[in-house]
Amino acid sequence: MIAQDVPGATAAAGRRGILASERKLLLAAGDSVLVATSLIIAFNLRSGPIQHAALTIPWAGVAIATGLWLGAALMVDAYDLHQAVSVRGIFRVVAITVTLETIALLVVFFAVPYGVTRPTILIWVPVAAITVLCWRLFYRRVFARAIFAGRILLVADADIVDRVWSEVDEQMAGLYRVVGTIHPADPDAGTRLASTAAMHDADQIVLGADEDLPTDLFQGLVDCYDRGMVVRSVADVYEELTGRLLVERLRQAWLLSLQQRGETSRVYALFKRVVDIVAGMIGLVLLGILLPFVWVAIKLEDRGPIFHRQVRVGHFGKQFEIVKLRTMRVPTTEELHWTAEDDARITKVGAVLRRLHLDEMPQAWNILRGDMSVVGPRPEQPQYVEALRESIPYYNTRLSVRPGLTGWAQVNYGYAGDVGGSTIKLSYDLYYIKRQSVALDLLIMARTVFAVATLKGR
Repeated sequence: MIAQDVPGATAAAGRRGILASERKLLLAAGDSVLVATSLIIAFNLRSGPIQHAALTIPWAGVAIATGLWLGAALMVDAYDLHQAVSVRGIFRVVAITVTLETIALLVVFFAVPYGVTRPTILIWVPVAAITVLCWRLFYRRVFARAIFAGRILLVADADIVDRVWSEVDEQMAGLYRVVGTIHPADPDAGTRLASTAAMHDADQIVLGADEDLPTDLFQGLVDCYDRGMVVRSVADVYEELTGRLLVERLRQAWLLSLQQRGETSRVYALFKRVVDIVAGMIGLVLLGILLPFVWVAIKLEDRGPIFHRQVRVGHFGKQFEIVKLRTMRVPTTEELHWTAEDDARITKVGAVLRRLHLDEMPQAWNILRGDMSVVGPRPEQPQYVEALRESIPYYNTRLSVRPGLTGWAQVNYGYAGDVGGSTIKLSYDLYYIKRQSVALDLLIMARTVFAVATLKGR
């Protein structure tokens, strides 16, 4: 619900709501403290009386358990703020994360014995599960209330409210609430902006107008900034809440922001290349182990070739050939259409390979060669690229980074069976291009590992 503005107030902005980034840090900090405390309790209940009379803190064990928890939580998207306010989402996240953590702890402490015995871990499981679950429910009960939500004064016309803000509004539960609106074309919009924001106690001004603003409206925005309010664009809020870029609102500010990010950083480029080399070598070793079994299965089913070769468009439009384990029947004619999730062309062996994500393993060679990276937009066939260039604005921009085996669009959206789906995937790819970093790459890899382990995504 959008409240109407009431002109005439002059009070300065007061307290502000909790930002989305602060909420994620709050959840992670709470999880970490409780996981560590649970291990200390379990360790002392099991081992403390035997070794020491006083409280004992197994520092290495605490560090390992906390690190593994955060890694498992990232895999299952435990810090997604929409799941954090859903009871079903809370139970799901805690159950899966505890299960993954338990398996990891048993493996780690079996391989590297450290005084944290399996009985200790078994005590830790219910203690951690209960305490973290209570913390998550407490967060939902307290921090998801409107009192902690950011208060937005929206400066936008009816078209932006109807076409863009309606989608943003679906993602705002407990995070933000709109306390007033001002139409940017109103003659007095600039002069009453600051007073209206103060009247509604707004802490953020969200601008949904063109970059060429009237002087008085720009001055009003500066006045709000000077009073301690955050000034943001609609596109920025959309990006934060959806993990996508608002393609239709891309302007020169977006283009200029790309120059200071991504592979212009030598450290980041070195990190990506090291990960690519290590992952490529591991992938080729695993492929060598599995290849004889796959060859037998494919030959028994249809006696066709084991590999399937395709030309794809890579970095800056350079074409290269990828090799995949064949998962579809050999075409009798030149068939060219989008691949669907339940495509009739998929063979029985191919269905298994795709389900286990094994068909992509030969691309480890492309990663070692430098044609691809582990993380990046998925490469498409030239004919699709040409068609999509003509249909989707800025589609060519996804070629400005090296294509990947997995990517932000893959872990968030999956298959695109038409131009509409490709447009949505492009919005995720552009988000990645703008924000690519070591942290985002690690998040994508963690989610990909979870998808592969749980047979999801294909």
